[in-house]
Amino acid sequence: MTYAAMTEQKNAAEKERKIPMNKKNIFAIAMAAMMLSALAACGEEPSSETAADTQVTETSAVSQEDAAETETPDAAPSETPDDETPDIMGTDTESGAITFDYIVNGTTIVCGDVAQPVLDALGTPDSTFDAPSCAFEGTSYYYSYGGMQVVTYPDENDQTLNRIYEVDLNDDTVATNEGIHVGNTYDDVIAAYGTPDQEAPACLTYKTEGKAVQFFLEGDEVTTIIYTVVI
Repeated sequence: MTYAAMTEQKNAAEKERKIPMNKKNIFAIAMAAMMLSALAACGEEPSSETAADTQVTETSAVSQEDAAETETPDAAPSETPDDETPDIMGTDTESGAITFDYIVNGTTIVCGDVAQPVLDALGTPDSTFDAPSCAFEGTSYYYSYGGMQVVTYPDENDQTLNRIYEVDLNDDTVATNEGIHVGNTYDDVIAAYGTPDQEAPACLTYKTEGKAVQFFLEGDEVTTIIYTVVI
């Protein structure tokens, strides 16, 4: 065999020996790549879509928590109904027949009766004054309690004894037992009291034996109400 033939045979043998080695190297490299890929997958960051979803969920949870902390409690119900009307002195009796005796805070004021027990029951007045009586001999005394005024007159047989002459209701804080007060109208009075016993352009009078209730008007409006004795 020539030298050239021997060299060619040697090269062919080495080539056959290297091919299996290259296949083994490729397989090893592939396995290593797969392992690295798997390891990378275990520790990889979430995709941008997953991260966004997580952020939205966390933000929603925080917003709900903040809303729960800052939620304004329902307002407490009003203790006073909108349609409730304030108490008015003098309206503490049931509706019915006309009452000619004025009732205020549980005290009945009867025109013509002795004044002192009534004055004691009413308590200290806001103001007082006296003046010569227009209808009787002697002095009349005037006692003011808010919008109500009580006027006395001297007993004709005993000048030291004073009696109730009249009760004047001068504003809308006081009302008759039938609910009429200063500021009501002519029609309101008629609806509550009926046809008056006497009617003048500026005064409606309802009378009973020895006593009367009078409503003084300016135009159509009540300006003063007086419970009085009838002389």
